[in-house]
Amino acid sequence: MNKKLTCLFAGIMASCCIASGTLFRISAADDAKPLIAVQEVSAQPGETVSVPVEIRHNPGIAALSLSLSYDTEKLTLLDAQSKTDWDSAVFLAGGDTAATPYLLNWDSDGSADFSADCVLAELRFAVRENCGSGDAAVRIAVNQESTFRADFTAVSFETQNGAVHIAAATTAPETAAQTTTVTTETEPAEQAYLRGDVDNNGIVDVGDAQLALAAYTRLFSGKPSGLSDAEYRAANVNFDNELSVVDAQLILQYYAKNVLAKKNVSWESLII
Repeated sequence: MNKKLTCLFAGIMASCCIASGTLFRISAADDAKPLIAVQEVSAQPGETVSVPVEIRHNPGIAALSLSLSYDTEKLTLLDAQSKTDWDSAVFLAGGDTAATPYLLNWDSDGSADFSADCVLAELRFAVRENCGSGDAAVRIAVNQESTFRADFTAVSFETQNGAVHIAAATTAPETAAQTTTVTTETEPAEQAYLRGDVDNNGIVDVGDAQLALAAYTRLFSGKPSGLSDAEYRAANVNFDNELSVVDAQLILQYYAKNVLAKKNVSWESLII
């Protein structure tokens, strides 16, 4: 089944704020190829640092999906925040910050491509206390099946990985690692559910898309989804019995059209 999304960003900010201390790697050799670039920053063990992700030579996009991976032995991802000002665009990031890859998605309901360059997001990391000095890689990949123009033509981006340059710490106390086990109770298979309402609060909203995306990232990493049977069925909105990023995007689009755009759109009309 063809699951194209009719998502688009409606506005963009011409200038974006960059965290102080960021090292931008723009050189004369930088050509006009579309590029998603992670920047380089410096930090010491125990510090919290923000790493910008920017888009350059943007050819125009209607939807964008990125996968983030990083040096988990030296860094802990705290959160990711969108730094764009795309009106009506909903930013959706993977809920489980420990998941690899960590997904970043921008989706909207609009009618034109965006072609401006700017900082897309800031990734906030905690540098581990006992990691020592050296470089911690921060890598990005473009999910091509979820990155396209308004007419659904594919858009190809090159990527530039970044890093956190970790200097030797003056003190490096060792912190004992703690493991938290989350137990999810399985609900009866016959329990009623509302399609797309993953958190069972009676409405379909951004939170449901967030939960579906977080469950997908856990499954992608070989872990349990963290959802009960009823929650899984609610999240699998295209009824293919396989929870994926497409389900999260469909929930997001359903919310954008029915709540933000105030249209009366059915699930069947979204699943083309």
